[in-house]
Amino acid sequence: MVDGIALIGFMGCGKSTVGKELARRLNYHFIDLDTAIEHGEQMHIPQIFAQFSEQYFRDLEHQYLTEQRPHRVVLSCGGGLPIFARNAQLLQENWCTVFLDCSFEACYRRICHSTRPLVQNSTPDQLRALYDSRRPLYENCCSLQIAADSSPFAVAGDIVKQLRLHRH
Repeated sequence: MVDGIALIGFMGCGKSTVGKELARRLNYHFIDLDTAIEHGEQMHIPQIFAQFSEQYFRDLEHQYLTEQRPHRVVLSCGGGLPIFARNAQLLQENWCTVFLDCSFEACYRRICHSTRPLVQNSTPDQLRALYDSRRPLYENCCSLQIAADSSPFAVAGDIVKQLRLHRH
């Protein structure tokens, strides 16, 4: 089995929920990068965006990603992390990167009432455009692409099966 698995995908695709289940099944540690940033900075992400800027947050995201060691870890990445080349390169070099490919409709149902800055400041059409623009970047960055519209348990099971088949 691989040492480090990084989950990528759009907001609401299930990275954190699937990641916890996947880590449990593999007996790996689970790290949610957004949570690590919030703990490290002692601020919630919406506060970081508001008080500093999105660029400041993206720099923090890169810093925290570089500090992670892919040893028996399932890492849940923020939805915007892999759209930056420097992050995509780190993921490709150091992690088995799994794209949780979830339909926009399923993602939107899961995030439409959230406090995420991008959700709060965007219309559904703007979020759809963002989803469409990010999807090819996720596809280009990943080692595995897994359909993620089903339950987190089923998705985690599919990842384990694919990892065993491909021996990443």
